[in-house]
Amino acid sequence: MKNKGPLVINIILGIAIIVLFVLHFSIDTKSNVADTSAVAEQVDDAPIVSTNSADSNRVGLRIGYVNSDTVTANYLFSKQLNADLMAKQSSAENKLRKEAEKLQADAEKFQQAAPIMGREELERTQSELMQRQEELQMMEYELSQKLQDKGYKANYDYIMATDKYLQKIGKDLGYDYIFGYRTGDLVMYANPDFDITKQVIELLNNEYRADKMAD
Repeated sequence: MKNKGPLVINIILGIAIIVLFVLHFSIDTKSNVADTSAVAEQVDDAPIVSTNSADSNRVGLRIGYVNSDTVTANYLFSKQLNADLMAKQSSAENKLRKEAEKLQADAEKFQQAAPIMGREELERTQSELMQRQEELQMMEYELSQKLQDKGYKANYDYIMATDKYLQKIGKDLGYDYIFGYRTGDLVMYANPDFDITKQVIELLNNEYRADKMAD
């Protein structure tokens, strides 16, 4: 009977750690797909460079560049991936939180009833609470892994789809190279005359809409 208090306290502390973990893997998962709310920029309407603009008589390379953060923030496919991932994350958090709340409520009931419980009932209830705590920890781990895997897949899908579209866009616009950069990268300055971010976003979204309609 002397160990009842510490056991209940340990269970409740375990629950508190689990709830904190929800917040932890929430932050970690968001990092797998760019947080578009942090980098979203308003893209003004811009004239689209006409396609098939390659000039066989030109001298030198034709080069353009895009701001990768701006593309991610305004590309419809990126927004859809991010929304899907956040929905899955929210569902996992709610499921974990509900189970943790149930366990905490039952632990509190046990604490109140323990003084009048018989030895056999006391030990059985303690064992059941500890088993549920272990199951909750396993659920916590599995949900974390699933969200992490979904984040990796979303990132991969984004990279592959963007690369596929840009191969077509770059060829249609007649560019030899299209570079991407982010604020803080090694590129310290780039002539804005070569910035084709707005055009690329518009064309990426056109390609994405066309593929969606074809599905």
